[in-house]
Amino acid sequence: MSAEREASEIFEEFKELTPSEFFRRNKQMLGFSGKIRSLTIVFHELITNSIDAAEEAGILPEMVIDLKRIDKDHYILRHQDNGPGIPEPFITKVFCTMFAGSKFRNIQSRGQQGLGCSGCVLLSQMTTGQPVKIRSGYKEGNKIKGVEMTVKMDVKTNQGLILDRKEIELDSTGVSMELHFKDVSYSLSEQGAFEYIRRTMIANPHAKIVFKDPTGSRYIFDRATDEIPPMPKEVLPHPKGVTADDLIFMAKHTDKRRFRSMLTSSLSRMSNKRVDELEEITGIDFNKRPKDMKWEEAEKIVELFQSMDFMAPPTAGLIPIGQEQVEKGMIEILEPEYVKTITRKPKTYKGGVSFVIEAGLAYGGKSGRVVGEQKKAEIMRFANRVPLTFDQGSCGITEALKSIDWKRYGIRDLENAPITVFVNIVSTHVPYMSTGKQSVAPEAEIMQEVRQATMKIARSLQKYLNAKRAAKEEAMRAKVFETLVPVVLKEAAILAERDVPEYIEVMKKVTRNAGILGGATDDE
Repeated sequence: MSAEREASEIFEEFKELTPSEFFRRNKQMLGFSGKIRSLTIVFHELITNSIDAAEEAGILPEMVIDLKRIDKDHYILRHQDNGPGIPEPFITKVFCTMFAGSKFRNIQSRGQQGLGCSGCVLLSQMTTGQPVKIRSGYKEGNKIKGVEMTVKMDVKTNQGLILDRKEIELDSTGVSMELHFKDVSYSLSEQGAFEYIRRTMIANPHAKIVFKDPTGSRYIFDRATDEIPPMPKEVLPHPKGVTADDLIFMAKHTDKRRFRSMLTSSLSRMSNKRVDELEEITGIDFNKRPKDMKWEEAEKIVELFQSMDFMAPPTAGLIPIGQEQVEKGMIEILEPEYVKTITRKPKTYKGGVSFVIEAGLAYGGKSGRVVGEQKKAEIMRFANRVPLTFDQGSCGITEALKSIDWKRYGIRDLENAPITVFVNIVSTHVPYMSTGKQSVAPEAEIMQEVRQATMKIARSLQKYLNAKRAAKEEAMRAKVFETLVPVVLKEAAILAERDVPEYIEVMKKVTRNAGILGGATDDE
């Protein structure tokens, strides 16, 4: 009996946590695990949401960001965008409810967790206790409606508390917000907020950001193109990319009456002929209700999927940045001496998940990163246009780049060269290494595509470097020739007691360098 009483006492403390309570205790799972990283993640979430909202509304994204230091590690962040705005009923859901959003679909997306703005509000509240001030302008009919609200997150209920509200007049749509943060730090390092903006502009050349940093310096990152990228389409899962649990989940939530019709409507490349094959091999009745499907049957079907030949998954849902747009972005930010970009054809990993690799290589100008007085190589990793600024060492993209023999392409080594290497993976399911979503898993197919894309553009850089080196050597030989020949001619003329012959035109032809001798005279 005493043991039973002890168990009862233990379960008296049994509690359920809301998502807000869970992340309040585990903020590192949102990426808030260091002062510099925490602030960069805040910038990431707010910028990503603003770009997504503007694109969905067919608006060229534009943001004004002001970061003001109040005290050591205490900042006020003001973020304003020109998107469609947030209707008043959804404001507290967007900013104060975890796992609320429109990104829970099988679609290429910058983010898929529904934690962005609400995670930033939670960090602000945890470190300062301050509410967030929000202004939203949105269209209601033919009019622009404006509202200003001060809200806090109730972590116990995972809901928002409205502390103040008033209607305001606005002449344009968009959202602006003001958040307080402590225990964060602004840095110009490779992992800092400034660098995050810089890299965002390369992968999103259609955006514009005006940023005022804590020192009062104002930076204008202009857009390099007025072309808004097309919106990606939702795609059905491929048979080779699903699990038994996926099938059971589909069966429980489908509106189809037969398991056969559920498969053909819920999976890509799944025809009635394929279903007939499955039925014949497994002996399962595919005309029964989906809800009657057993786990063992689902396992059997998924196992058979792996041995069957299917067409590659559709790629209409993948929207890469595009070779030309990547080049524009790199030129706008890096001002390189030479740049080359490529967008590869779609491939699949794990047999059923489509992806596209884009790569760019910039040399000279502002390419590379400055370490002391030396220029070193810079690796810029992206997933669906989003910069991956942390965990570079554990990323499959980095591993693939370092496995390339760079000496073959005229580069001594990847570390010590004034180059910037850009790689973007586009997919509905990017295989991240962890919940932080800052490094890509080393899937063999992805690493091979990264290598192939980078080596192809590296060959173009090699040709450029070889031509530049040859031109430099030719110029040096010409300079020697131009220096010595006049001396020899003058000395020879003195010995022969004759006038110095005309040699300028001949020299121009020989050295192919008319510019240097253009102003020369016989007396020189």
